[in-house]
Amino acid sequence: MDEFEAVVRLPNGSTQRVTIQADYSGRARAMLEAQYCRGRVLRLHRLRTS
Repeated sequence: MDEFEAVVRLPNGSTQRVTIQADYSGRARAMLEAQYCRGRVLRLHRLRTS
């Protein structure tokens, strides 16, 4: 699994940096959108490949 870092916009308008592990970036984005709602993922990039 790879490790990704994302910046998401929270419902109150602030942003938060989060890390997530997923098989690939599309799956990481889908997981983040399921948790934080679609359109709130501002940036997503790979930190580590394992």
